[in-house]
Amino acid sequence: MTSASGAGSVRREAAMRLPADPSALNATIHARTRLTLLGWCGNQVSAVNVLYVLVRNALRHGVVPGDPDHARRGITVRLRVTETHLLHIDVTDPTPEFPDFDRAVAGECGRGLWGAKRLGAVVTWSRDLEHGGKTVRATMRPGPVDP
Repeated sequence: MTSASGAGSVRREAAMRLPADPSALNATIHARTRLTLLGWCGNQVSAVNVLYVLVRNALRHGVVPGDPDHARRGITVRLRVTETHLLHIDVTDPTPEFPDFDRAVAGECGRGLWGAKRLGAVVTWSRDLEHGGKTVRATMRPGPVDP
């Protein structure tokens, strides 16, 4: 397991509770406004694209269709800006495991997390001990993304 910790304490944050169905992808519609309100001065288009990848992965791999517990818990998105101006995009889903995480980030089994990495995100994950699921975190720095 890889830790989802990051440098700097959180200065501002916004959270969104999403349903465990494809309408959760609508989070991207609100994310750009929330990033602006949070005062994050990084590449917001890239950050919204990374959020899309994380929510899509949570729907595909972290939510079991028809499971009433998963439907009840849904998906949680947290956008956090730290004192050092890092952006943490946290997506929490009900499934506590993440098999093949390292392979996924390397692009060996799908391109989603690999694509998030190419957009400048450092992707980690941790178990959500409080709720029994997991949180996938993408940490992004302000400024241009190196190709």
